[in-house]
Amino acid sequence: MARFFLKLLSVFLLLSCSDTTETQKTELITDSYFFQKNIFNMNLYNCNTPSEEFDSTYKKSKDLMNFYKFSELVNQDQQKDNCIQIYAEISELTPLKEDLLLGENYMEISSCSSKVEQNLLLDSLTPYLNFIKDNNVRVWTGISTLENNNFYWINIWESEEYREQFLAKWIKSNNSGILARALSSSAVCKNPSTYLYN
Repeated sequence: MARFFLKLLSVFLLLSCSDTTETQKTELITDSYFFQKNIFNMNLYNCNTPSEEFDSTYKKSKDLMNFYKFSELVNQDQQKDNCIQIYAEISELTPLKEDLLLGENYMEISSCSSKVEQNLLLDSLTPYLNFIKDNNVRVWTGISTLENNNFYWINIWESEEYREQFLAKWIKSNNSGILARALSSSAVCKNPSTYLYN
């Protein structure tokens, strides 16, 4: 009787541990292009004359006439004499490239007007962001919050030479046309201003 009971128990355990038609899958998302994006407070100054008023937290151009700082803590800094200040909250779109904010870099900033709401504007940048991600392009990209349908689009490159080489290839690719069509339906941007910072 004990032997029969043990056999019955083992059959029961085998049946209860067998696979069912229902399986559960857990997917780990490791792509930080879809989450963990920071918002930076940007203080950008374009000065009429060289200035020594900026502390070491600011990136500066070699001629000491252009300065910027991205900070998650500091909001708008004070106005400086003989300088035009641009302050904006910048949403980063390429968080894996944050290291480009640390060393010497080449910044381009475009003043743009949006034809759509911010979420649709971000959707229109998808071809560009996918190309950057898929091809490991060394550029940090961010856009400011919409204010009266206006925003800033900022790209920070590792160098001017790298940017020029990338743009030469980009213009010849199909991707540039795809992005131009997608972006033109949602925004219009002026030619960018460019700055070399150290």
